[in-house]
Amino acid sequence: MNDRQTSRIRRRINFDLVFGLLLLSVSLFSALFASLIAPLGSDAMNLADRLKPPGVDGHLFGTDAIGRDILARIPHGGQISLTVGFVSVAVSLVVGVGIGLLAGFYRGVLDVVLMRIADVQLSFPFILLAITVIAVIGPGLWKLIFVMALTQWVQYARMVRGQVLSLREQDAVQATRALGASDARIVLRHMLPNLIGPVIVLATLNVANNILLESGLTFLGLGIDPLIPSWGGMLADGRNYMQTAWWVATFPGLAITVTVLGFNLLGDWLRDRLDPLDQGRGHES
Repeated sequence: MNDRQTSRIRRRINFDLVFGLLLLSVSLFSALFASLIAPLGSDAMNLADRLKPPGVDGHLFGTDAIGRDILARIPHGGQISLTVGFVSVAVSLVVGVGIGLLAGFYRGVLDVVLMRIADVQLSFPFILLAITVIAVIGPGLWKLIFVMALTQWVQYARMVRGQVLSLREQDAVQATRALGASDARIVLRHMLPNLIGPVIVLATLNVANNILLESGLTFLGLGIDPLIPSWGGMLADGRNYMQTAWWVATFPGLAITVTVLGFNLLGDWLRDRLDPLDQGRGHES
């Protein structure tokens, strides 16, 4: 690879980081300070102001079919969508990493049983499993998070297991075991530090994916309660007004786009920095 190609890759990597953080800063700031941006809350309505276009009567993003301000609802909806993304990923990460460590480190019957469970889990499409579970337990915020965590721990478990199977055969790990170190010490000191990079990359990309999944399921009526503001619910509210009041669905859609793009750009940058295999492929090209 020549200097020009290297410089181009570095510029792309820096662009991914800076632009991704900029987009995420907008989304996270608006969600964290939603009460300051919209002090009247997300449900304040005025039927006299229904379906006002953007910029009319002080409504920068317009109003919806029952006179609620779109700009006020987007930050509050962001709180819900981001909560689903972060919490579902955190739960599936903890469960998946734990199972992957157990399966890869101890192997044997435990490994076989856990991986067969993972194979069964992978055989069910997410949408089918989500529809089935939510039809039984009903829609809701924490129920949706449970469904996402239930279906995504496998990704972390399989990735961590593969890494651990390789790490446990390294000389440093074998020497530590020969010196009488406990299993917990070997895992915490010699394995987990080598797993952090790939896990962070996968988690970052999964947050974006789960925000999209939440929006899609809520749009279909299978996610968040319609009384709770979320970006998917706002899209569902605006689908009947695309020709007469395009702003009702457009601005929530843009909020989803900005947030997901930010996480994807950040995930790409983290992959370039933290994934040694991907770095090797990039240098070879």
